[in-house]
Amino acid sequence: MDAQPLSELDLARLRTRVQHSVLQRVAAEWRRPSDGWRQTVRWTAVAVLDEMRRWQAALPGLLQGDFIFTLALWVAVFSVAAAVVAQPSIPLPVRYSAGLAGVAYLYLYAELARIERPIRGRRVLLGLADGAIVAALGALSIPYVGYAHGLVFFAAARIAARFRDPRILPVGGLLLVPFEVAGHAALLTILLDAFAVVMTMLLVVHLTTAVSGAQQAIARQGLMAVLISSLARVRDEDALFAQLAGQAPALAPQCAWAFWIREPSTDEFRAVRWAGLPEGELPGFSFTPTLGPDRSAPLLINGPLPGTSAGECTLLQPAAAEGELTGLITVAGRPLDLGPDTRTTVRAVAEEMGATLQRLQAVDDARQHTEAMEQANRLAGLAARHAADEVAALEAIRPALADTLRSESLHLEWVDGDRLRLVIGENDPLQGHAPGWLSLAGTRTAEALLQGKPLREPLTGRRPEDLFGVPAGLRQLAVAPLRCAGMEGTLQLGRRLPRAYSAGELLLVELLAERLALLFAAGRGANVAN
Repeated sequence: MDAQPLSELDLARLRTRVQHSVLQRVAAEWRRPSDGWRQTVRWTAVAVLDEMRRWQAALPGLLQGDFIFTLALWVAVFSVAAAVVAQPSIPLPVRYSAGLAGVAYLYLYAELARIERPIRGRRVLLGLADGAIVAALGALSIPYVGYAHGLVFFAAARIAARFRDPRILPVGGLLLVPFEVAGHAALLTILLDAFAVVMTMLLVVHLTTAVSGAQQAIARQGLMAVLISSLARVRDEDALFAQLAGQAPALAPQCAWAFWIREPSTDEFRAVRWAGLPEGELPGFSFTPTLGPDRSAPLLINGPLPGTSAGECTLLQPAAAEGELTGLITVAGRPLDLGPDTRTTVRAVAEEMGATLQRLQAVDDARQHTEAMEQANRLAGLAARHAADEVAALEAIRPALADTLRSESLHLEWVDGDRLRLVIGENDPLQGHAPGWLSLAGTRTAEALLQGKPLREPLTGRRPEDLFGVPAGLRQLAVAPLRCAGMEGTLQLGRRLPRAYSAGELLLVELLAERLALLFAAGRGANVAN
C-alpha cells in the first residue's frame, strides 16, 4: 500500500494536538506556590539578608582609601546641581550652566575610569576638576541655594585626601573666593569659613596619613613575617639569597636592593643577589665599605648603589651575628625613600640575614666536620697495618691524599731539642731535596706547636722549610700539630697547585694528625713491649 502524503490541514491539526497535550501536562505538573504570609516573610527575609551580605562584602572595598570623600563630593555636587536645575524661578542660563557643569564633571570621571592605561598627571587633573566644579557651582548657585555653601567643605576634604600634603592648604582659600564673592559675605564670616576649611583639610590630611601609615606598617609586618618564615626553612646560602632577593624588595619597592656576603678573613663583600636595578646594570663584583667604629651600625652615603646608577643615596646596613660581620645589605633610592621606617625595616632584614648565615655556617661546619672525620678514619685505616713504621704509614696514605686533596707531599717533623727530625716517605716530592735534620727556629712546626692550632700558608721563601719545598715544586702547605707518646711534632701536607687549602681541608689534616698520633703511640708501645 502506497503511503499518502499528509495534507496541510491534517498537519496543522496534529501540531495543535501536540502543543495542547504538552501545555496540559506542564500545567498539571506545576503547582502554584502558596501565597501565605509566612512564605512571603521568609522569602523577603532571605532576599534582605542576601543583599546585606553583598553590601557587607563590598563596603570595605568602597570605603577603603579616599573613595568615601569622592562619594561625598559627588552627592553634594549633584544635589546642588539638581536643586538649581529644578527651580523654575532661577534664570534659565544659570540652570543650563549648572546642569552642563555637572554633566561635564561626570563625563570626565567616567572617561578617566574607562582608560585602563596609566595616565600621567591623573591625580592633578582630577583635583583641578573637583576645584573647578565646586567653584563654578558655588558662583552660580549661592544666590539661590543656601546650602550650596557646604560644597566648599566637601571639596576641601576631597582635595586634602587626594594629595595628603599640608602644602595644599592654600587651595582651600581659593575655593572660598567664588562663594564669598557671590554671597557678599561679611569679613567675620569669611574668616570663620577660612578657619573651618583649613581645619577640615588639616584633619583630613592627618587622618589619611595616619591610616595610610598604619596600613603600610601592617603590610610591612606581614611581609616581614613571611620573609622570616622563608629564611627559617632555607638550607644553603643560595636559597637564602634567593629568598632575600625575591621578598625583601617588596618592603621598599621604590628602592634598589643588593645583598653581599663577606669574604673569609677579609673586609671585602661580594655581591650575590640584587633587585630593582635599572635595565642592564649590575652591582660591583666586590665592595669594601668604610664602616664606623660600630661595625654593625648603618651608614648612609651620597651616591648611587656601588657599580650602578640607581639611587641618589645608598644605605649600607651590615649583617652581623654575635659581633662578627657576615654580610651586607645596600639599599639605594631618594632621601625621602630612606626614612626612619625604611631604615628600621632594612635593619630587621639584616638581623635575620645575619642570624640565618650564622645558622647555615654552623650547619656547614657540622657537615664538614662529619665528612672530615669519615675521611680521616678511612685514611688512618690505610696506615693501621704500619703503626710501627712511620715511613710505610706515610706511603700508604699519600696516594689517597693525592686523589682526595690534590696533594703530592706528606711528611712528619718531630721535635728533638732545638732541631727537627724529618720523616719522608718514598717517592715523595721532598725526597732528595729535604735534609734529615732542620733547625727548629722560625719553622712552621714551631709556630703551630706554639699556637696549638693548625695553619695553612703558601711557600714564599721566608721559612726555613721553603729552601727545600720550593725546589720540590710545592706551592701550598697545611700544618697540623701532632703529639705522640711524649713527643711533639707536626703532620705537613703539601701541594703543587697554587690554590690555598680550604678550612675543610685543614680540618681533615688536623683530624688525620690526631688519629696518626694514636696509631704511632700504639706502635711505639708495641715496640717497647717487644
